[in-house]
Amino acid sequence: MGRKKRSAEKFWDDAEANGLKPAAESGVNGDIVRKELEQGTSDNYDRMLDFWDEYKIRNKGATLTAETGNAIEIGKAMIDAKRFIEGVGRATRNKGEGTSMYYILQLWADLGAGLARRGTPVSSIVSESIYHYIRGALRKLLGLSEDRRPRHFVTLAYLIILTKHLWQKDWHQYIHPRILVYDHAASLNFTYTSSRVGEHFESGARRGSGRGLLYKDIVFIVFKNEEGMAELAVRTTRDAKGMTHTPHKRPKHALYENMEPLYANPIMPVLAIAIADEAFQDYQTVEDIFEIPAPPDGIPFELRIKKELDQVPFFQVMSAEGPTGKIQTAGSHSKRTVDAGHRAGMGANITFRAKRREALVSADANGYSTAERMKFGGHTDPNVFFHSYMDDTSTVDGQSNIFGGKRRTVHIDAFRGLSLQYDPQRLHSLPAKVEDDLSRRLDFIQISKELAALGDRLQELGTSGGNEGQEVRNRRRQLYLARCKLMSDELSQWQAIQPRKIALEGAKPEPSVGPRSNFFNRVRHLDPPRDRLASSLFQHVSLRSPQGRIALHDMITLCRENPQVAYRPSLRPVNGRCPVPSCARTMIKFVFPYLLASTSFEKLKLIMSFPPL
Repeated sequence: MGRKKRSAEKFWDDAEANGLKPAAESGVNGDIVRKELEQGTSDNYDRMLDFWDEYKIRNKGATLTAETGNAIEIGKAMIDAKRFIEGVGRATRNKGEGTSMYYILQLWADLGAGLARRGTPVSSIVSESIYHYIRGALRKLLGLSEDRRPRHFVTLAYLIILTKHLWQKDWHQYIHPRILVYDHAASLNFTYTSSRVGEHFESGARRGSGRGLLYKDIVFIVFKNEEGMAELAVRTTRDAKGMTHTPHKRPKHALYENMEPLYANPIMPVLAIAIADEAFQDYQTVEDIFEIPAPPDGIPFELRIKKELDQVPFFQVMSAEGPTGKIQTAGSHSKRTVDAGHRAGMGANITFRAKRREALVSADANGYSTAERMKFGGHTDPNVFFHSYMDDTSTVDGQSNIFGGKRRTVHIDAFRGLSLQYDPQRLHSLPAKVEDDLSRRLDFIQISKELAALGDRLQELGTSGGNEGQEVRNRRRQLYLARCKLMSDELSQWQAIQPRKIALEGAKPEPSVGPRSNFFNRVRHLDPPRDRLASSLFQHVSLRSPQGRIALHDMITLCRENPQVAYRPSLRPVNGRCPVPSCARTMIKFVFPYLLASTSFEKLKLIMSFPPL
């Protein structure tokens, strides 16, 4: 016999018994409840509301609200709306020419959304009219740009170029070598899973949330593959956009071990990071994991992650000493990716989205269904792919379509990556003569003289400069940026006029001015693990081969140690004291030489934690 259902009277008696208070005591108000915003979105709304509030202070009686059918109120609201958005456009234009019309449209949308949440929505007729005003009259008045950023695609050829540069040529010195492994792991993950950067790193829209790829979102298994052998696989769960309150719908992606060459193996960097973090509950070394046999019954064996690491970010902010436990931001990773692309010879800014686009376009070209592609991309609308990701170049082979030949796509793939503007001989520094001429320019000399004067003033003020010292530092920072911009603008002009001729077969390419890519080859021997990885990662061997194991161990070493100190024993403290015999004072940490050149002794005492004289 089924359980007897409660009566309505009993139902509400139970509710009151469980804590439901009378209306007068409940504290429930009549406020409208709206969707909770991410921090970045809320900040954007608040910023536009601040602009509007200031406009109302300067223009008494300003309003964007009008009663429907009241021509006088509508006319007044239209005047205020047009003046306000023109002011926004002119203030934004001060930052540089070519302000995007779409950016102004977004600011107007942010204001409308903010006012609606405040309870004073913009009248619909005003909102729609200003939309057309921005696209028409205001665009012509302020010269707003209608151009969209070109869609970039990191095709396989460019992925290989970027990876080779990262491991074989990059002269950039990171604060810790684990960042190399992080960026390599993220690059492969974006390429193979079409993830967004804010799903692995903390998105700007989710500032302070700590959300991204956590250890609880990662599952490692050993499974029996098609040959009956043990193979590793990892599955990551993406903290997908728009799925904050539907975690059960978040996309999951599985990646497998058997992949050659080693640089293309997505398991390798992920496993190296996990072992360096001692993340596994039952296994500590690579050898322990590789000894796990193939499950005889075909049921996969899970490598358990330690419970205390569940909320620990997989991609952490790094210091010279190691991981800090804080999640990396999407902005910091994106900036590193863009900078690395430029150093590799790309003229365009390479972001995660270029890899995501290529992954989705390739999935579409490889015949996956719309539903599979949507799940792969974390989309809920099938039109998003067509409007935001699909290449503008038609994939129809017009020639074979008419003459009945075999369809070709290789030329289409070539055009897809063309917008990256790759030039292997791209200049990364100014010719000596040009740099000398720049240093003699009046604007450059004025900045340099003021910097020298500010430096002298800081020395006079000492470490306790107070407010004046802070003002001097802020001004000096502005001048350094201004001087860097002068050099950057000059370099951009030289890059634009630089000849671009491909070397003939068998001929050596002409060396560019001061090729920085040679720097890595000169110093790589100082860092043995990275020296070996520059060669071993590009071998066509399995991860479990002897060469693969050595490469994996080297990657783990990069994650655990900082060779800037590990391979310079003469710089280490001796018995906790300075290694220079004439000094031999207590020393806690080493300060890099480039800091010594520009740091006062008083400041060095603080940095190096010397006891007072």
